[in-house]
Amino acid sequence: MVERRSPLLFFALLLALALPVWLASERFGVMGSLRIPVSDLVLAFTPMAAALILVTWREGWRAAMSLLRQAFDPTSLRARHLALSAVLAPAIYLLTWLVMRAMGGGQGPPLDLVRLVFLFALFLVLAAGEEVGWMGYAFDPLQQRWGPIGASLILSGPWWVGHLPSMQAIGATPADMAGWAVGAVALRVLIGWLYNLSGGALVTAVLFHALLNLGRIATYPATGAHYSSAWQVTGYLVAGVLAGAVILQGRMSGRSA
Repeated sequence: MVERRSPLLFFALLLALALPVWLASERFGVMGSLRIPVSDLVLAFTPMAAALILVTWREGWRAAMSLLRQAFDPTSLRARHLALSAVLAPAIYLLTWLVMRAMGGGQGPPLDLVRLVFLFALFLVLAAGEEVGWMGYAFDPLQQRWGPIGASLILSGPWWVGHLPSMQAIGATPADMAGWAVGAVALRVLIGWLYNLSGGALVTAVLFHALLNLGRIATYPATGAHYSSAWQVTGYLVAGVLAGAVILQGRMSGRSA
């Protein structure tokens, strides 16, 4: 029932839930070698919480449970949509690696498959915590009014701002934060494209988001808790080029609600 969902109310409730954690983020610290700010683990579930609260209030708890199930349900997907959602994030990191290698940017961290399997499961849950709110609740009513590109741009703003305190906590530079602004826009465009291409399958956004987080840990070299600025900015620019190609080719057509 997209017509009953209010993005403005969602953003207001999200702000109320996230602001206390956002303001206290420096006190939580970072999860050691994972380089994940603890505040991010909490903030990741605030979009889901806001969405489920609003859906339960206006549509009932069954609708809320249905929305939650959609985050992990690939059964409605065509094989090519599932494959594209699984391949796109690794492709971004492969292109980033190729560019950095050509520029003499050094090597990424050693590959640890067992660790990556564990992290993938964690990142799936965290990605669902975000995308149930961003895409499962807010995106469709936003794109009904502003179109898919407009909806993606609107969502990129709070997505970018919400990560700034945790970025600062791990030693991000102003260049990192500016690069993340480009990345937030580009990645939300790509997520919106995958979502619409699949006919509104929420799991596409969750899978792509989880693999983005996993790929950063698997490929980006780091000093302490901070990832290489050059690798991050390059990755965001690669995503920007891909998002630009999607927009220029007119591939972000909205779906009927």
